[in-house]
Amino acid sequence: MQHQPYASSAVDNSDALLRATVGSSGLSRRAVLRFGAFFSAGLALSACSGQSSAESGQSSAGSSASASSADARRVFRFAQGAAPLGLDPALFPVASTYQVTAQILQTLLVANHYTGDPEVQDSLCTEWTVSDDRLVHTFVLREAHFSSGVTLTADAVVQNFQRWQALATGEGTAALAVPAQPLFAWGFGVPKPGSIDPSAVEPAPVQASPSGATTPSASASPSASASASETASPSTSPSASASSDAATPSASASASDAAHPGDKKTSKKADAQSSAVQSFLPLVSSVVAKGNSVVVTLSRPSLAFPRILTQQAFGIIDPSLFGADQKLTGNPVGTGAFHVESFEAGTVRLLKNTHFDGQAPELDEIQISTLTSSDKRYLALMEGHIDACDQVNSSDLGQLARDGYQTPGRDPFSLVYLGLNTAHPVLKNISVRRAISHAVDRGALRQYYPQGTSDAQTLISPSFRIKADDAKDYTDRNQDMARSLLATAGYDNQVIECYYPADVSLPWMDTPQKVYSEMVASLIEVGLNIKPVPLPWAEYLPKSREVSSERGITLAGFYGMYRDPYAFFGPVLAPLIAEHQVRSLIANAPSDMTTGLTKKSSDVPSSGGANSNVRISATPSPQPSYSPDPLTPEEEASASASPSPSASPSPQPTAVAVAPSPRFTEILEAIRTADSADSVDSQRELYAKVVSQLGQFMPAVPLLNVTSKVAVSREVQGYQTEQNAIELFGKLRKS
Repeated sequence: MQHQPYASSAVDNSDALLRATVGSSGLSRRAVLRFGAFFSAGLALSACSGQSSAESGQSSAGSSASASSADARRVFRFAQGAAPLGLDPALFPVASTYQVTAQILQTLLVANHYTGDPEVQDSLCTEWTVSDDRLVHTFVLREAHFSSGVTLTADAVVQNFQRWQALATGEGTAALAVPAQPLFAWGFGVPKPGSIDPSAVEPAPVQASPSGATTPSASASPSASASASETASPSTSPSASASSDAATPSASASASDAAHPGDKKTSKKADAQSSAVQSFLPLVSSVVAKGNSVVVTLSRPSLAFPRILTQQAFGIIDPSLFGADQKLTGNPVGTGAFHVESFEAGTVRLLKNTHFDGQAPELDEIQISTLTSSDKRYLALMEGHIDACDQVNSSDLGQLARDGYQTPGRDPFSLVYLGLNTAHPVLKNISVRRAISHAVDRGALRQYYPQGTSDAQTLISPSFRIKADDAKDYTDRNQDMARSLLATAGYDNQVIECYYPADVSLPWMDTPQKVYSEMVASLIEVGLNIKPVPLPWAEYLPKSREVSSERGITLAGFYGMYRDPYAFFGPVLAPLIAEHQVRSLIANAPSDMTTGLTKKSSDVPSSGGANSNVRISATPSPQPSYSPDPLTPEEEASASASPSPSASPSPQPTAVAVAPSPRFTEILEAIRTADSADSVDSQRELYAKVVSQLGQFMPAVPLLNVTSKVAVSREVQGYQTEQNAIELFGKLRKS
């Protein structure tokens, strides 16, 4: 930039001024930090807007001239707390990416603002019909053009479906393409005819008794299995009867080895069975183009399917951008009101799409930038460098209201949770997972969230009104129970790694460091040895989803992207589904849906111990250092050299009996049954069973259902928040 020398000098001067202010004034630390944040945020934004003015032939001499130019061109400037690491919504299914792609891509269906029901208004379709058996969905396309001028065709939509399947079933992308997993990946469709019956080859799961000895689970007996099968509602698909519930084979192998350490024959048999993963036909069995219509045939009826299509992951992209690996070769090109002009260093510039076939937007340009601190966003808004920002700090709401700013809120349609990697050598034990759930102090976490945030007792939003009578049995805070469960597991100070994002501000977690510190304190109190693994946003996203036994706990969250219970189950179960997917060989898939399919990898670790309660034998590690107070960047250097407190010794707990967990495949069967229900009311009753099963299996610990606030300047009209935290800017107006 041509103003870089000036900017650098100004930053140096601002640092000196900040140091002088700290030493000589009575200002609060927050006020001082805001003063410094204003300088850095303001200078960066004015430099960028100055560059935009120069490109449009306007004077760039200062932020005032730039702002005037922006107003004349009707530019809307929005700041969010995390940068979009990529603009491919299928591989980067996060709010920071969706907030951009929502402006440039359109979907086959959209969610009604008030009900969340799928509909065709403002979508790519003029008509959407469903066959009487609910298996065939026909989408009649309207006339539309990509921003490149190319006409949208049914063939282009089919190619998008093929791409989504390739990403959801590809070994290197299955863990990333989370939204496409229920359509194409393992376990959400129907069992493949003639596929292996896991219950026929897997030994009974083993649980630990109070004495520590391993005993076969009573629930795993043939009669119990038959009973469970009989009580489950049958799938509407004829092939669904081939399904059976079972843990992954290596779980049984671990349990069997523990019960009979000298039985080499049993061990070898279990090892041989470890590759026996049940195969499934995908939910979407075929997609064909018929004239200007796209016909999608499902392997079973699904209430979730049309709702899934409303989320931004399924925005239709010009297929000319699809590479040989099905990844995008450039920025996405869609049929929406705007197109991508530039995407650099986390900042996106969007211009009006002159080929847009809908109502022309009021705005000429949208600038979406990244400011990771709520202080920076607040000050940038107050000084007029941006027009709106996400994730307003609760302490700022009063001042913003007094100054005439709009502060619309979002529904608490969200979840903050601890993802538990069931392939981890410690967390594969059910007792440890349940101990973590009982140890967490949710009340201590709420202080970092806006009013309207509530404790999460289950993995699903309370707005679905699904009964969960036994939820508190698995989530109520009970430190004594947590310690007893750890004793049952044979836990002996083994390290559990905890991943969390360290350099971003997210709609579901504005201050990750503070939330982590508060959360981990409660885990340490019960004797857990937690190793903090703070990660930059760019590393956190892939590592939190990778198929690996190294990842232990992940501090994570999301806003529900569509109004169906699976919108909350899916992201939590995604790592398990991805593991099974890459360990399975997808054979005999429809020829028109097999782009990019990969073969099974023998190097992928198994979460086989997910259902076992064998005693832990991993090598103990020393208690990691821990700081109960979140550190600012200015304090980190000195703090790293200081010793931190460790957990206080506690009386020796007594081991307790632990009820066995349902198998993961049993849970998937219950989800399929609920999703195939013929009405939302019956679906709600069936999902109550799923909620209970997930509480027992505990693939994740629910923490909070959160809300968030947006701050909008007085000059902007028409800003409307959405339940999924993704807003459309095309209908905004600036005075």
